[in-house]
Amino acid sequence: MGLIKGTRKYNAYYKMHPHLQLEDDQVRQNTQNMLARIYGVEPGRLAMTQKLMAVVQWCMNLLSRLKLKQISADASDQPIMFGNDSDDAVARNHFTISKPALLAAKAMNHAARKQKVSRYKAKLDPEKLSASVKELALLYGADAVGIARLEGHHHYSHRGDLFGMGIGYGSRIKLSYRYAIVVAAALDKEMIGRAPASDVWVAAMMGYAKSTAVTAQLAFYIKSMGYGAQTDNFLEYYSPITPLAAAAGLGQIGRCNMVVSTEYGTRLKMGAVLTDMPLVEDGPVDSGMAEYCQSCFQCAVRCPAQAISYEKPDRVNGLLQWRLHGTKCMEAWMKMETGCGICMASCPFSQGAGPALLKRMKGPAEKIA
Repeated sequence: MGLIKGTRKYNAYYKMHPHLQLEDDQVRQNTQNMLARIYGVEPGRLAMTQKLMAVVQWCMNLLSRLKLKQISADASDQPIMFGNDSDDAVARNHFTISKPALLAAKAMNHAARKQKVSRYKAKLDPEKLSASVKELALLYGADAVGIARLEGHHHYSHRGDLFGMGIGYGSRIKLSYRYAIVVAAALDKEMIGRAPASDVWVAAMMGYAKSTAVTAQLAFYIKSMGYGAQTDNFLEYYSPITPLAAAAGLGQIGRCNMVVSTEYGTRLKMGAVLTDMPLVEDGPVDSGMAEYCQSCFQCAVRCPAQAISYEKPDRVNGLLQWRLHGTKCMEAWMKMETGCGICMASCPFSQGAGPALLKRMKGPAEKIA
């Protein structure tokens, strides 16, 4: 979003990545149309320039506050409800419902980053430390937790941000942590089941808030034990969280290009803590989900953008992964303005299919029919 036609940054980027230019230009135009709808500007009249992008960069927070104030005023006499009979109420209140949780998580994350590492290092067995941080993650509110050994491909190569103009944008990311503790927060099943209603947006933001708060508390704990720790979550990702979570054993990457858990399906929001604390990695799991996803096409069939592949997966960095058309996906949920979530709702494991089905998929072919 920060790449504006005619600027040096734009020209330099697409000189390196010419194959992305046409598609990216279309995404920017669709995003501008969405912003125009949200803020009451006639579609097509919101032409992004470098000056306007700077205004958006520095004033989006103010615009959001004004919008929030308007929504709160319009809905001040309305109950905040959930369910099929209350979609209008949810749509009016989905900003107000999740904002307190997000603000609290942001404050915790900021405090964790400022926390200094203790001078006294706890010298314990890696297995005991691993068990301790996992137990604490669940105690702090995580629904699932796993540990991965960090590899070079687990990190983004360069710093980015929401509008491409922030401090440090484009700078190389250099991290030396050895392990990632990946935590997951499960999204409310009933709310996800009502996709693509606004309930999905509320559930997702609450999941982001919860996973962010858990990682912040874990970072506090690890620093108090004398080890370096850095949060890697919704507020600032350093890693593509899906392959990192798969490497930590939280599930397998499914056809929808999300981690699919045997217990929660795809209705998970995740974050991580990167640390030099000596731990024991869990490693990837083979639950049978890859075989299941090769036979189940529910998410692909129901995707309104047709962004999910019907083809076979590729092996990328040791993990099976299906190709996803991210641009189509992004455009669909921008048009809906609710977060969509149809792929999450359509996954049988999001609805509680259970592990017994996977055991059948791992068995002989004649037993699956």
